[in-house]
Amino acid sequence: MVIAHRDVDEKKNVQEQSLEEHLYNTGQYAGKIGKEVELEAFLKLLGYLHDIGKADAVFQSYICSKTNGKVNHSSAGVRVLYDYIISDDSMAAQLGRRSCFQFFYEVSAYVIFAHHGLYDLVDEKDCEYRNVGRFHYDENGDYHYSEDIILFVRQFDELLQKRGELSISELIKNAYTEFHAVYKKLIHLAKMNCNADRQRQEKQYYMGCLTRLCLSIIKEADIYDSANAFHYPKQPLWNKRDTQKVWEQCYERIETMYQKYEAVPNPTKLNQTRSDLADAIKEEARVRGDGVFKLELPTGAGKTKAGLRYAITNAKRYERSRVFYVTAYLSVLEQNASDIREILQDDSSILEHHSNVVDEKDIKRDSESDKDDAEYHHISYLKESWESPVILTTVVQLCNTFYKGKASNIRRFCKLINSVILLDEVQSLPLNILSNFNLMMNFMKTVMHCNVVHCTATQPVLDNRAMRYPIHYGNINGENDSITDADRIDLKCFQRVDFYNLTGKDGCRKLGTGAIGSYIISELEEFDSCLVILNTKNAVEELCRYLEGNLFDAEIIYLTTNLCAAHRLELISGMKRKLEENRDGRMRHKIVCVSTKLIEAGVDVDFDVVFRSLTGIDSLIQCAGRCNREGKLMKNGIYIHGKFYIIRYTEENLSSLQEIQAAADAAEYAIRSLNHCEDTPLDMESLKMRYYNKYYAGNNNDMDYYDSDWERSMVDELGINCPARDRIKNNFNKYQPVIFQSFARAARQFQLIGDGTIGVIVNYHNDDLMEELEIAIQERDYWTTKILLNKLQRYTVNMYPKPQLEAFVTKIDELGLYFLQREYYDEKRGVVMDQLATLIE
Repeated sequence: MVIAHRDVDEKKNVQEQSLEEHLYNTGQYAGKIGKEVELEAFLKLLGYLHDIGKADAVFQSYICSKTNGKVNHSSAGVRVLYDYIISDDSMAAQLGRRSCFQFFYEVSAYVIFAHHGLYDLVDEKDCEYRNVGRFHYDENGDYHYSEDIILFVRQFDELLQKRGELSISELIKNAYTEFHAVYKKLIHLAKMNCNADRQRQEKQYYMGCLTRLCLSIIKEADIYDSANAFHYPKQPLWNKRDTQKVWEQCYERIETMYQKYEAVPNPTKLNQTRSDLADAIKEEARVRGDGVFKLELPTGAGKTKAGLRYAITNAKRYERSRVFYVTAYLSVLEQNASDIREILQDDSSILEHHSNVVDEKDIKRDSESDKDDAEYHHISYLKESWESPVILTTVVQLCNTFYKGKASNIRRFCKLINSVILLDEVQSLPLNILSNFNLMMNFMKTVMHCNVVHCTATQPVLDNRAMRYPIHYGNINGENDSITDADRIDLKCFQRVDFYNLTGKDGCRKLGTGAIGSYIISELEEFDSCLVILNTKNAVEELCRYLEGNLFDAEIIYLTTNLCAAHRLELISGMKRKLEENRDGRMRHKIVCVSTKLIEAGVDVDFDVVFRSLTGIDSLIQCAGRCNREGKLMKNGIYIHGKFYIIRYTEENLSSLQEIQAAADAAEYAIRSLNHCEDTPLDMESLKMRYYNKYYAGNNNDMDYYDSDWERSMVDELGINCPARDRIKNNFNKYQPVIFQSFARAARQFQLIGDGTIGVIVNYHNDDLMEELEIAIQERDYWTTKILLNKLQRYTVNMYPKPQLEAFVTKIDELGLYFLQREYYDEKRGVVMDQLATLIE
């Protein structure tokens, strides 16, 4: 028997899986997933060929432990494909002549070659096209392509036909027909860009996306079969029937919730409008198939619940594979994940996947196995796969799935096929990811049959003509881009805040600490609570000190990332309780909170007055959601609007915060162009459109994730990759390659959120946990240590591990742990040493 996998247990019992069975299983599963994107034969073919090199005697000796070291088994499949193509005159004639056929062959080759790891197609240092080197893998080694591989392929081809499958030759022809249809879709998609050069770039970028998608499917099928080779029964996969039952049950639960809302007698205007909006959004879910859509709702309109209702309704109506809820802010995810679980009441079908989730059941007492074993281990498969019907995750995890190189990231990409994806707070995407993000949205809509919904109270104009690569919103035909129609439902009840500008007609006037303090003190004569959001921690500290010295009848609350998460949560919880007591009339608390932007989204607080230092208009509107949130602010028994002031503070220095500075500059331009009177409320809709037009036009060069070492953008690296292409174009005569992507380079370089920081554990009401951790470390109980570190995650402050940090921390080198010395953490300010200020993220 030609062996694919071999396992020897503790009792020396040997189990073996034949190569025929592994290739067949992988091809069948890959074809099943591929069918959802009209590439069934293509993915079957790649699944059948991906490991065919294991038939070589060299590999068979290795797997039976007769030789040591790694053996190349991923190259022979491409040789087999090439041999079949050139043996057929009709196909051979197209190789090197028809662009589509070249893409078909080269994408196939890359997927087979790279199924154990991404690589760059061009070695720019040696001017080598790496597919060529991998193709000729057996010319300088002790391999037996002619003797072993060809013989096995003939036997495997016969096996396929005995099982009622197409022969490999017939399968290749069907695979090309499918590929050609998808290729035409991508050509049409690229042509929607009005710039000819960008059309060529988009075409290549989409081919890169298609390559990653096919690689994802092969890795998923390969790893699933490998993980289950010796497990009976195999781990269950969610099938369409069982998933549909989940949608039906979830639909009943969410409809029951809305029926309760609608049954409340004499609803307020606000609640009636929320119900009307939710009903309208539900009806849209029934008629919207594949596409990228906008869902813009005012703060307080019930966006999360209405969005979830849309997703479940659409999933049930169109038999979707999964529903994703994705948001940029971890605090928003943790809050909304709890609400979603409570609504759906089905934990068995929900996976919450983000950096703060560690399942204690997955923490093993023994050490981790080596990388290859971990990739195939059945527990690793369950932990790393987005197999559940409902996935709750972050933008970081989603973008890692788009671009990073770990096997788990690549594999998860295919789980997005035929899904509803709710992207909450989409306005918070970093500027430098927008080109890549927009192109990926277009690809997912067109090829992966996704229904993507961009949810926000401040919809960014990602289809703006100033952008190099805009999103093509709407359905497949580019129609009906917006889910909500403001003309159908009166949204005036959500207008609970008046916006005022204190930056002057030109947007340039700055206020000093005393001036801002005077405004706050004046407002507190009439109102009970005030929130001030500033752009820098130094500014927050300066204003807090002034208020503490000049405002004695109010509680001053300081919020920055100098505080650990547990500390912030405690302060916010106490603050929320007091604000609610203010609203209900139970008590009257005078409160001023001075914070960085960490409070502007996802924290349900309700202040009477908000001051916000100038930044992007989307952030200003988001901050306004913390002002008179429920519309319950009253004066003399009459409901009134809250007040929102835009300010500029003399103590802020944005020189090292380039994205905030760019947003502030565009907002300044928008304010100046309005030429309004300072005493009258701002028209925020007009301001928003002026802002986005300036912001995108002025920052077009900053929307491409840039690889400074190679002096090219990630769009280029994953697209035409001109420098790489030019390096090797003279190495070929008649046949010129058509794909040149630097997949591995882009994956290594991509980091949505800047890394380089470490979590420093602080002392804040956690003495018991710290003592338990100390004992576990002393006793070398690493299982308990891991669990305790997970619990202590909320008591960390992210800091840069520079040499000057070491004077203030205790470090355990063996475990890579840092503990801030107790005297440097304050009950009010968190990390307090000035020397540490520049080290905190």
